[in-house]
Amino acid sequence: MSITNSVCFYNDGEFDRRSFTLLGLSAKSSDNSIGFFGTGFKYAIATLLRHGMSVCITTRSTVYNFTTAKATFRDKDYTAIYCNYDDMCVELPFTTHLGANWKLWQAYRELYTNAKDEGGGVCLANPDGSDCAYDVCVLVGGDNIAELVVIYNNHNKYFLNDNTPVICEGDRMRIVAKKHDGDNVVYYRTMYTGTKLDKPSHFTYDYTAKQELTEDRTLAHPWMLREHIGDVWTANMSYDMLIEHLPRISKMDVYEYNLDTSYHLVGPSKDFTRACAYLIEHHQSMPMWARDLYTKQLPFDKQITVYQPTRHQQALVKRAIAVLHHHRCMIDPTLVVLCVSLPDDTLGYYREGIIYISEAVFDLGFEKLLGTMYEEYLHHHEHVSDNSRHMQNLLIDKCAALMLEVYEIDTTN
Repeated sequence: MSITNSVCFYNDGEFDRRSFTLLGLSAKSSDNSIGFFGTGFKYAIATLLRHGMSVCITTRSTVYNFTTAKATFRDKDYTAIYCNYDDMCVELPFTTHLGANWKLWQAYRELYTNAKDEGGGVCLANPDGSDCAYDVCVLVGGDNIAELVVIYNNHNKYFLNDNTPVICEGDRMRIVAKKHDGDNVVYYRTMYTGTKLDKPSHFTYDYTAKQELTEDRTLAHPWMLREHIGDVWTANMSYDMLIEHLPRISKMDVYEYNLDTSYHLVGPSKDFTRACAYLIEHHQSMPMWARDLYTKQLPFDKQITVYQPTRHQQALVKRAIAVLHHHRCMIDPTLVVLCVSLPDDTLGYYREGIIYISEAVFDLGFEKLLGTMYEEYLHHHEHVSDNSRHMQNLLIDKCAALMLEVYEIDTTN
């Protein structure tokens, strides 16, 4: 392929020169548009010129050629950008330093998304664009055009195409087949954002709903990815896909091994619950987040495993009950049930007249066991909930009473 070609970003419609003369102006006509900052076109022009390429915009009535010239401001050198059109030469209000950290692929991505938002696309063209019969053409050429042509030839890395198999689609994002040349990057409305996951992913993820981006088009809130990806797995993936793929993400070397489902306001789908039940019944592996989410949907007596305590543990429970009785907390020993573990790794839990104690509490010492049993006794006897003012007052009153009791004992002759 000859490097004398230009890369042409094209679309039909009107062109307003304010798109490169006014910063912060975005005139995208659709809510589904990718761009909205009003800076990307200027960043792209500066980046291309900085990489030694030529930039020319042709419309039905005007040709805009962009050039550079060395200049000085307060003894500091810079490279100014000029636009030549209609026998005029206008200095633009930005320099080649604009978007100093932008890479060439980001300029390509910006110009293509601009064209796509207007119903256009990209192609290779003659240097003068004579073979591009569109209303608006942004022609990039010059001696270094080979670098941009390489990016053009890898277009499908930077944009998902219509043939990409879709695994499932949610309200916020969709899951597509693994894109092996996508660098484990999350896409936004088919666009490569540059936001990389910290581990190789089993699938590729594409935001379809509007998200906040930074000015270099990376995701502004990447810490929400584990939650958003978890949402689409648990709410939108089909039973058959879950049966096939939950075991495949049960190893620590994939990103999906550790998703976040703690913020779910709505429970998992019926397909998700059925799939987890099937995998557990057939002794197949799944990531812990999936097992935990499934378990929480079960009736409480199905979430726990009651066990027979050791003689030492029985003695500790008996002693704790004796201490509680001494302080007029008349806990019924038959209401105390010892479990292997409790949901969310809690040490104690009160439910429907039963005080459940996790085996883990015995490893933390007798006082932890005593305190846990006292707290659950308060839930049972006083009908108070965790983190409530009523619970706080009961505990403070009990502390005050014990302090007074100790004081009176210590000061009585």
